[in-house]
Amino acid sequence: MSSSLRSQFLIPIVAMLLLTCTAVTLISWMIASRTTLATTETRLRNLLQLCAVSKFPLTEPVLDQIGEFSQCKIRVVSEVPVSDKLFSTEELAGTFDAFAIRLDRSDSRTEPGSESYLLALSDPKERFERTTQAFWLPMATGILSTLAFCGIALGIANRIVRRLELLETQVNRIATGSYETVPVAPQARDSIASLTRSVNSMSQQLEKATEEIANSERSRLINLLANGMAHQLRNSLAGAVLLLQTVLKRSVDHPPQEIQYALQQIQLAEESIQRLLTISRHGQAAKEQELSVQEIHEQIDGLTRPTAEHHHIRWKLESCAEDQCRRISAGSSVISALLNLVLNAVEAAGHPSSQQGGSEDGRVECRYVWDGDSGMHRWMVRDNGPGPDPTISAKMFEPFVTSKPEGIGLGLPTTALLAKQLGGSLQWHRRGEWTEFEFAIRDSS
Repeated sequence: MSSSLRSQFLIPIVAMLLLTCTAVTLISWMIASRTTLATTETRLRNLLQLCAVSKFPLTEPVLDQIGEFSQCKIRVVSEVPVSDKLFSTEELAGTFDAFAIRLDRSDSRTEPGSESYLLALSDPKERFERTTQAFWLPMATGILSTLAFCGIALGIANRIVRRLELLETQVNRIATGSYETVPVAPQARDSIASLTRSVNSMSQQLEKATEEIANSERSRLINLLANGMAHQLRNSLAGAVLLLQTVLKRSVDHPPQEIQYALQQIQLAEESIQRLLTISRHGQAAKEQELSVQEIHEQIDGLTRPTAEHHHIRWKLESCAEDQCRRISAGSSVISALLNLVLNAVEAAGHPSSQQGGSEDGRVECRYVWDGDSGMHRWMVRDNGPGPDPTISAKMFEPFVTSKPEGIGLGLPTTALLAKQLGGSLQWHRRGEWTEFEFAIRDSS
């Protein structure tokens, strides 16, 4: 490609310059040849006319002396090929430029009544030198100018070709599935820069489209797998519920509290399965239970505390006393969403990297705030873990994005989707050593 572009760029320019140089040289040579002939003719005519009107005798010594001053030879002759016009003649073993005029006065060397002419002979070497200078000067100037211009043109061509080669390499990478962009200087405004920006935009759109297609395929696969496994999982969970309820009936007087928590976990698992099945339809779980903030917090605390104690995590759940009686219609979904955030925080706070360089234990806090101005229920879940992986921090709420080897990346996207369906949002930020997620939903009462 580079050789072809350079040749297409340089060959026409060099050919045009050489043709122009040759044409200018030939025209200069022709003009110089005619000019030197006219100059020689004028010089010889003026010299002969001066001799013809002079009062001194036109003897050979006098004519020789005048010829020395004028760098030519002057003779009085009785016959010439042509008069009043420059011609070439061979005399004295050489070729000369000659000019003759009719001599109207009598001369001692001419017979009375016969015609006589003054003849001037000039060496054509000087005329040829001036003509040659007129030929070689534009030729040398043209050649040097062509070489200089070719060097400049080659540099420009190399610069353009290198940019086009980068563009070609990028297009080849796009064809192979690599969507890296080519850097473009912000001040660049030429056509190649515009083309490069267009290719970069196309590359980014193709990368986004490829990701969307891959996510769509994964979502379809997850949906098929979920539909296939849902029946079997529900049967297994139903069997576990029956067994736990049988144990509760046998222990009517002193029922273990852990069994109640286990039943709640199973119920949340069933709701999670149902919510997973409705992701592709962007729907909400059909069964919802209206709960107060206090009831939600009791279930979250009961389901989280055993895990936090197992991981040696300091767990705290707080809210204002006057807010605990507020009712939330989508209580079951809120519990599922908050439990996902809290368990993620417990796992992050218990990560080994969060304990390096210090003796502080892992801490997880969940705080509820009622925002009366906007009519929003807000839960802030934060932990002192290392924070999200920087490679995925900008895409954590997208499906199938996860840094966990065993994860599938649906927890946070499902929670974000639920918050959006309930008129709120899910956001996160890093403040100092704390990572905080804010789960907000609109009050539907």
